[in-house]
Amino acid sequence: PAAVDVSKLDEGQRKIFDRVLEREPSACGKGHSLMHSWKNDSACRASFYAVRTVARLAGEGILDSEISERLRERFRGPKVTIDLSRAPSKGAESGKVTLVEFADYECGHCKDAMAMMPTLLAEYPKDLKVYFKHFPLGGHVGSVNAALAATSAQRQGKFWPFNEKIWENFDRLTPALLEAVAKEIPGLDFDRWYGDLKTDEVRSQVIDDRGEGRNFEIHKTPAIYINGRLFTEEPSLAGLRDWIDEELGR
Repeated sequence: PAAVDVSKLDEGQRKIFDRVLEREPSACGKGHSLMHSWKNDSACRASFYAVRTVARLAGEGILDSEISERLRERFRGPKVTIDLSRAPSKGAESGKVTLVEFADYECGHCKDAMAMMPTLLAEYPKDLKVYFKHFPLGGHVGSVNAALAATSAQRQGKFWPFNEKIWENFDRLTPALLEAVAKEIPGLDFDRWYGDLKTDEVRSQVIDDRGEGRNFEIHKTPAIYINGRLFTEEPSLAGLRDWIDEELGR
């Protein structure tokens, strides 16, 4: 079978690994177990990634029932088409992998996930493109105002520096703070930014992002999609690399 490193699993983790592989079906939808698929069906590349995922999650101490649920979500979940026509982006222009993060600016986990993006972009310079979509959660007034402010800055090509400053201050996103940030961004015309802030174009972009996320039944942030598939784990570099590598056939 294709090599999957299980040498670091302790006895209990190895039992979980074996149980999941015997119980779960082939990731290619064939009529045999994931274990059989891994050992005997080299044509089913998806089963290799599924087995590698089981080994990683078992090594992280995840219980077999949760591992099974994550496998079902990852390999049998729906694939969506995301409107990226207005979304700010960075990375490889013709990359094979598209990563989209729906985020709330008052969400600490969103901040942590966004902090991983520079590392991933550096590791996959020819293959990865990252997009940002706004998904302010209900009651997060500061997040709504920050999303509008960042979108207004985007109209001057200053989304990413503005985005970075917002995360630095994610726990105190007052209108005064956002205005101060706008004045700090080199090359940003403050008067134009302030005027754009109140336009229907800026507001509609944030509203449309949020509406699209609701259509995808996003209930919490961050919600990360990799080539249209919802990333079903807590964001980590190891997990994100694993999903990206799968898309690249590595």
